[in-house]
Amino acid sequence: MKIAIAGINSKNNGDILQFYKNNYNFKIIDIDAMLDNFIKNRDNLNTYSSYRDEFNKIKSIINSILANEINNADNVVISSTLLEDFEIFDDCDIKIKVQVKDSFLYDNYDIYKNYKHNSIKTKYDEASYHLILNKDNEWQSKITDYMNNLVYGDTKVSIVIPVYNTEKYISRLVDSVTNQTYRNLEIIIIDDGSTDNSLKICQFLASKDPRIKIVHQENVGLAETRNNGIKLATGEYISFLDSDDYIDKRMIEELVMKAKETNADVCQCGFWIHMKDGFVKDVTNEQNGPEFFEGKKDLINAHSNHLISIAAWDKLYKLSSIKDIQFDKNVTKEDSDYIYRLCMKEKTFAIVNQPFYHYIKRPVTSLTGDKISQKLFMLQEWGHNAYNEVVNNGEEFQDAADKILYNSLVHIIRYYMRDHKRDALNNGEFQEEIQSVANDLMSLLLHAKNVKKFRKLDEVLEIINDLIDAKVLKKELMPSINIPCVGILWNSLNEEMMQEAIDYIRQNALIKERVQIDLGKKYRDFINEIYYDADEFLGIRAIKAGSLIDRYDTNNIVVLNLIIKVSNYIYNSKKDFVFEEIDELKTCIRNLFRNRIENYAYDNIFHLTIDENDYRHSNEACKKYIREYKGVQNENK
Repeated sequence: MKIAIAGINSKNNGDILQFYKNNYNFKIIDIDAMLDNFIKNRDNLNTYSSYRDEFNKIKSIINSILANEINNADNVVISSTLLEDFEIFDDCDIKIKVQVKDSFLYDNYDIYKNYKHNSIKTKYDEASYHLILNKDNEWQSKITDYMNNLVYGDTKVSIVIPVYNTEKYISRLVDSVTNQTYRNLEIIIIDDGSTDNSLKICQFLASKDPRIKIVHQENVGLAETRNNGIKLATGEYISFLDSDDYIDKRMIEELVMKAKETNADVCQCGFWIHMKDGFVKDVTNEQNGPEFFEGKKDLINAHSNHLISIAAWDKLYKLSSIKDIQFDKNVTKEDSDYIYRLCMKEKTFAIVNQPFYHYIKRPVTSLTGDKISQKLFMLQEWGHNAYNEVVNNGEEFQDAADKILYNSLVHIIRYYMRDHKRDALNNGEFQEEIQSVANDLMSLLLHAKNVKKFRKLDEVLEIINDLIDAKVLKKELMPSINIPCVGILWNSLNEEMMQEAIDYIRQNALIKERVQIDLGKKYRDFINEIYYDADEFLGIRAIKAGSLIDRYDTNNIVVLNLIIKVSNYIYNSKKDFVFEEIDELKTCIRNLFRNRIENYAYDNIFHLTIDENDYRHSNEACKKYIREYKGVQNENK
């Protein structure tokens, strides 16, 4: 094992080096001691150029000496205030940075300071080190904890990396794994029949780190490759990483610590998404919630709400808990299916709300590259099967079942829309399939008690409506349901206009019942409540309400019991999610009389509410009078 300690030498904080020698029997190689002859001759190096040339000459000699020294030692600590500038630094297994102000070279050599600041541009920031020490702190306990827990700890973690034709990316991932602060790793790279140079690159990487094992197989796909990794793994924990992504150096350390703390079957961290346009997004906040889930109801709800992510790669699994659960090669999204089945089997999940995984969205290189296939639409059947399985657990699982089906249908729609936008689909290709998916989605929405529970529904509705406008989806083929509604027409309309409004409503809805109510003295209360319950322009509305009462004195309202056929939702930031047909009917009635009524106020013509329980924009005053109307009707019956 080779440990690099940058920033110190035997003269400057040599106690750290002695600590490694006494406690862990490491051989110490102090590069700065080799530079003594160079340092003694510094007075002859009176120019920047001469200093640079001599430094590079000495560095080359020392690199050769180091190669021999290291080959003759099993465990070695290499130190120098200049360590980052030597080739050996990159080859060390563990990199430690000591932050000290009394650096021997740094404080004593003006020429070196000039050289260091202006010429040597180090590529190593704190993120490149496994351990950062400050001599003002308890450095001995930090080293002891790090060596005992992360280097010599007895908990082995197996990292399974399926590889298929990712020669451009695999080195980045493997480097991020071998550079983990947690050292007790078994790195299993399985080449799944790559046809590029991926296997050769992996073999080269394995030659540099004895923890890497290479397996080559004929192409069987991601699911079977992961299953083979489960069979080969010998660690207490296992993680699956995608070969074109990479991870932060503390990911395994943090997940192992959480796993031991909670004894969870699965530990999950947050992740970054690297978008195709170069934008990097931290989605951890979107998943913020409890840090531990157990019990089928909580697990399934967490999965359906994306608190437990559907990815397999941002997690650490207790191998004994998942060894008998295989990835299904016959499903479209094997990750989502696998996590879903772990939840259904009540495997406990712990959450680390920090982003450590970097998920890379690779740009599509051609119109047909990464294009959807018939296999995508298999997710529709999977969603229905999962829905039935979840809802059979009881009524309290209904919301979770709805969301799981919704999520699977939305996944299909989003990918279809991606290819539709970039003209990757042939004319009419998959049109019947996407119509079926959209119909299932709309049927789910129409029958749901509350659509606000569905994630990013406004974006999904926009896609649906865009596909309708593009004549990809046929609106006449989409499902519809009949909604019982109650409408109120009131005194801003004279008798002629009231009848005109009712005739218009009749063209768009079935009027089952029509009752005219004389509110008498309550009419003033009705008008005031309507306007004071509104959330804008209260003063103006109150004045208009008063002028209406003065102008119209019949005190009558007409309550209509309606049935309206609805087939779509629309989203409005003020109104939330509303049925398109109901919103259109309200707007059309109001617009019909907008310029024909003096002192017109938008809400003083027609209100329409869905069986007393319209969405949050509904007027509580209207609901009150609807309830009174229904009470009268019930008494009459």
